[in-house]
Amino acid sequence: MDFKNFKKIFFLIIFLLVGISFLFAQTGDSSKKTLPKLLFFYSPSCHACHQTIQEVMPQIEKEFFDRISIEYLDTTDINNYKLMLELKEQYNCKDTGVPTVFLEGNILVGYTKIKNDLRKLIIDVLNKGNLGNHFKSSTIDLVSRFLSFSILTIIGAGLIDGINPCAFTVIVFFISFLAVQGYRRKEMEIVGLSFIFAVFLTYVLIGIGIFHFLYSLRHFYLISKILYYAIAGLCFILAGFSLYDLWLFERTDKFEGMTLQLPQRIKNTIHYIIGLYYRKKSALNTQETTGEKRISGMVFTAFITGFLVSLLEAVCTGQLYLPTITFMLKNPQLKVKAFIYLVLYNFMFVIPLFLVLLFALLGTTSEKFSSFMKRHFIAIKLFMAGLFIILGLFIIFKI
Repeated sequence: MDFKNFKKIFFLIIFLLVGISFLFAQTGDSSKKTLPKLLFFYSPSCHACHQTIQEVMPQIEKEFFDRISIEYLDTTDINNYKLMLELKEQYNCKDTGVPTVFLEGNILVGYTKIKNDLRKLIIDVLNKGNLGNHFKSSTIDLVSRFLSFSILTIIGAGLIDGINPCAFTVIVFFISFLAVQGYRRKEMEIVGLSFIFAVFLTYVLIGIGIFHFLYSLRHFYLISKILYYAIAGLCFILAGFSLYDLWLFERTDKFEGMTLQLPQRIKNTIHYIIGLYYRKKSALNTQETTGEKRISGMVFTAFITGFLVSLLEAVCTGQLYLPTITFMLKNPQLKVKAFIYLVLYNFMFVIPLFLVLLFALLGTTSEKFSSFMKRHFIAIKLFMAGLFIILGLFIIFKI
């Protein structure tokens, strides 16, 4: 074989190899393009989002890793948030908030819905074929959307989102425990208001974005989950207190000291745990100084507890309004109005807590209310026990 023929054959082989490689590449690209794309919208501060990402999505990724493409979109990015709103509007989805999953024209919102229906939805989409990745770029105008919010809309949203079983449970525990320890009504009011102010302030700061970095921490979800279990456990403890009161009443037929009363040994233990032992054994300390230290320590404990509960329990409330308000805080022309809306929303958010505090104070300090409780003692204690058990179960099933 002469050199010219060899060169022709060599170049022919190279050409064929390049052509085959190109065809395979095209085929691979084509298969990638036809993969249905699943868009998962989440917020870093949303407990349900973390729960879904860590408990539901790993199995989905493992089972369908070569048949679907999954993209996680953080809604604190304005473009991702606008895309989510566009898709919900385009496909007439009335469910608000995150986590939200979009797949081939289908939308699932919320941990429970995604957990129960996502796998079936993926299988249905894959079986149908005709994959078109039915989504388009966002055309949502957030400024117009923000300007459409009325004061009444913000007030209503704040009130509805403020129904928070975790915070309710904690404030009832504080007031009941202080009543048992003999604190005056004014002192209980200060402690309760300290807790409520911490909740209000923390949610305002979350809205501004102060704590955004915390929600990106690796173990945030685990800490949040521990908090949920702790508060659920507190619900069951409060239910136990009510049942213990009933048992004590059956034995002694007396009402004195019956508001979630406990044996002295257990009271002393809780007393120590939540930081009420500010007494110094030195004879130099007067009783008044000790009392001041105890109430100041309790106020501090209530504030820190409210802060932590709000920070770790910042669930997906207000997702229809808060992200829009947050983004408008960055708009020079609208930031004042946006901040007013943020403060108003969070003020309304804590109104239900004020009502819970009011009823808790009535139950421990009002003579008329106490008289009513004595007349219907058994029914009220059974109701309280049942209410706390329901709250505890609600929180557990919410985890």
